[in-house]
Amino acid sequence: MFKEFQGKVSWQMRIGIDARLLTYRRGIGNFVYNLLTELAKLPGNEQYILYVDDMQAAQFVPQDPRFIVKKLWPRLYPLWEQVSLALAITCDGPDILHCPANTAPLFLFGNVKLVLTVPDVMYALPKSVLPQSPSLYQRLGRMYYRFFARFAVKRALRIMTLSEHSKHDLVNIFNVLKEKIAVVYLAANPMQQYFEGPSIVEEVMERFAIEGKFIFALGALDPRKNTLGILNSFALLRKMSTLSPQLVIAGLTQAAKKRFSRIIDALGIQKQVVLLGFVSEQELAALYKGSEVFVYPSLYEGFGMPVLEAMACGAPVITTTAGSIPEVAGEAALFVDPKNPEEISHAILRIITDAELRNRMIEQGLEQSKRFSWADTARQVMEIYRASLNA
Repeated sequence: MFKEFQGKVSWQMRIGIDARLLTYRRGIGNFVYNLLTELAKLPGNEQYILYVDDMQAAQFVPQDPRFIVKKLWPRLYPLWEQVSLALAITCDGPDILHCPANTAPLFLFGNVKLVLTVPDVMYALPKSVLPQSPSLYQRLGRMYYRFFARFAVKRALRIMTLSEHSKHDLVNIFNVLKEKIAVVYLAANPMQQYFEGPSIVEEVMERFAIEGKFIFALGALDPRKNTLGILNSFALLRKMSTLSPQLVIAGLTQAAKKRFSRIIDALGIQKQVVLLGFVSEQELAALYKGSEVFVYPSLYEGFGMPVLEAMACGAPVITTTAGSIPEVAGEAALFVDPKNPEEISHAILRIITDAELRNRMIEQGLEQSKRFSWADTARQVMEIYRASLNA
């Protein structure tokens, strides 16, 4: 699908990018997708070699002859990164290798210069600070990150992270020099495109059997997302108020639905809670926009993309001061103690009963979201590539 230019081309710079997560359009996958989209818009004579483990990723790559997609085997991530990617880099000989997900091949031969993105260091935090996930997959993943990230940050010529908070963590946990780290903020996905035509909110609400006003949240088995805190807060809200909004939680696996359904039954709120799996970006935008309030009481965030997405879609946001969130939310959110369900429930009640406050928060959130731009992100990343090339 993507081929090298015929004949000899004098590239200004050849950049290899670990694009394995392009098919997983959340978190780092969204970062890579939006970065490539904006890099394609920049003038220049750079070649991008995108290494993937599934050629379905090609559908997310800009239709630009500067971009080449290469599939590497096997799909098992440790072998893919530590063996296949390392060998491919040795053979292809790019000037820069950009690894966007905390780790990189332990052994890199030749003159390739490593640029590393470390979104956060939550995998290195003690259990007393951040509880361990019940998911075996996530626990194994964090073990891998804890081991290989330490080598990657030492090997990297330049490190990008997504907030000043994460930069501080990198300096303190991995003993990285501040001068080696650049803070590169992300932006909300361009969800406003879904609201340009007829409203999709009613259609999505009907699809998911949501009736009337609702509170929206994103959940996960990972304790970091504080789904249990959201449920306890909603149960308290039901006791303290005669108002009867529903609670809609999206992003749950089947295992998570089963686990939280038992808790919901015990709390006696099963008739008011809608549990959803992973939804499309269009559905997510409609849920943000249609909600009375978006609740995001995370225990730790390297950036906090959902906060920015919700604001861009016109939802008032309740969140916490955990991690980098204050840098993202600015003064446009209500901040609560994530471990205090009563405080969260009172904040929800304030917003759903005070129309003036709600409207003001919507306006402030829309303005806050405009301060972040994927075009700015791409320009900063390109500056880092060029500076690394000349270092």
